[in-house]
Amino acid sequence: MEKILKIVDKENYNKASSLLEQIAAKGEENLTESELKWIEHTASLVALYEERNGMHPIDVTSVHENETDVQKIANALGYEPHLTDLIRFKMLQKKLNQKSLAILLNMGEAKVSQILSGKREPDVEFLRSIHAKLGIDGNVLLETA
Repeated sequence: MEKILKIVDKENYNKASSLLEQIAAKGEENLTESELKWIEHTASLVALYEERNGMHPIDVTSVHENETDVQKIANALGYEPHLTDLIRFKMLQKKLNQKSLAILLNMGEAKVSQILSGKREPDVEFLRSIHAKLGIDGNVLLETA
């Protein structure tokens, strides 16, 4: 499987998205380790392209920006959200990228990136800031973290 280094235009995006769908259709249990790594890498490139080009598959306007009811957010997303999903949803609503979120939270970009990618567990300081700045209920943060 050819490693995609960069997605620069709609044609690259469509090709990468199509390949992702084909490989993912096998089912996670039937994928090799290299296919799983390829999917993770390519999905991050696709997401980056979507973010940079304002492509949001989720209707963020279906939920008020100050909404804290997780069930309403879950309905908009189409699934029960994890902590990072809630944060990303609020980021979409407020038109924040990771860098602007880090600035808003007064935290390092690396820390925010690691937490959002699941490489680092959120600490109390992070959860407190998310509650204060994005308006996500503290109880919900603790339940979904």
